[in-house]
Amino acid sequence: MVDPFRPVRDLLHDAAGDVYPGAVLLVARGPDRLIIEPAGYTAFPDQGISVATVTPDTVFDLASLTKPLATTAVLATLAAEAVVTLDDPLSRHLPETRETDKAGLTLRQLLAHASGLPAWRPFGGDLAKTHGVAVAGTPLAREQVLKSLVAQSLTFVPGTRCVYSDMGFLLLGFLVEAVCGQPLDRVFRDRLTRPLGLEHVSFVPPPGGNVAATEHCPTRKRVLQAEVHDDNAWVLGGVAGHAGLFGTATDVHGLCRAFLAAHAPSGTGPLDHRVVRELWDRQKAPGNSTWVLGFDTPTPGNSSAGSNAPATLVGHLGFTGTSFWLEPASGTAVILLTNRVHPTRENESIRQFRPRLHDAVWKALAII
Repeated sequence: MVDPFRPVRDLLHDAAGDVYPGAVLLVARGPDRLIIEPAGYTAFPDQGISVATVTPDTVFDLASLTKPLATTAVLATLAAEAVVTLDDPLSRHLPETRETDKAGLTLRQLLAHASGLPAWRPFGGDLAKTHGVAVAGTPLAREQVLKSLVAQSLTFVPGTRCVYSDMGFLLLGFLVEAVCGQPLDRVFRDRLTRPLGLEHVSFVPPPGGNVAATEHCPTRKRVLQAEVHDDNAWVLGGVAGHAGLFGTATDVHGLCRAFLAAHAPSGTGPLDHRVVRELWDRQKAPGNSTWVLGFDTPTPGNSSAGSNAPATLVGHLGFTGTSFWLEPASGTAVILLTNRVHPTRENESIRQFRPRLHDAVWKALAII
């Protein structure tokens, strides 16, 4: 019998050692995993770190997949319980924003990248220069990052357009902790991974294990493995609203399935049907933005999901080389985890690779 995913597997393996050291691709339709294919190695040799063959259980730094799969997911559970609403102003839950121009920013605006906040600032690097790398994970680091966030000047009128912003999700992470009175990682575990039975997705991965390496970090002066790549997440102890999550392809799929299950007419699982429908409602995106709440949708004619991607997709990319795309009607999930930034972010060939791979996936799915 001809394997419809043979061209997909070939592409994945051919790219190992060029586009990335290693990768795992998982494609599922509903509860059925159609393919879970590992390729390559967790690191290149001669980097001073451990090297292992990538397997389906390899843990990857998920980078900005943290935004939809952790922060947005946790906020969805809080909204379902009416602990927060999507139109709450920041000042209702985060006292540090009162008497500032951030006070009236809503959760909806932050989730949609429509808050007016800038895209990024080097809080981690700046704090390390001032206080040394030992500042990471301390109360001082948390205090200074929040203070700096609140002091940022807005770059446009909130709600009028979208600029993809780590800053907004950093604030949402602080908001979750203020509302729940617990660290974000504990809230995420209690509200999502524990109820879903997911054992290999978390902030701050456990020591040991099969973990894909990322970049040589100039701040920490070493190649990172089992440490968060993002400096702003690192200075917060690896737990932040915009980045910090690690996981396997299987457990990423578990989180994606929770969203897909909630979006379905029956609306089952730990996420609320009405809230997930609200998050994915494209009619409420500001201007011509591709962003819905916490998630992205394909950019017409220029999407990493490929030229043949279903128009109804929702998903997200991560800077380290991770991505997922979900098709709600069929319950399809396409999850690609790589460490394309190892040992340097200068390799950007994944930009051309992702669309090719996804187009091969859509072709395979069409003939199953």
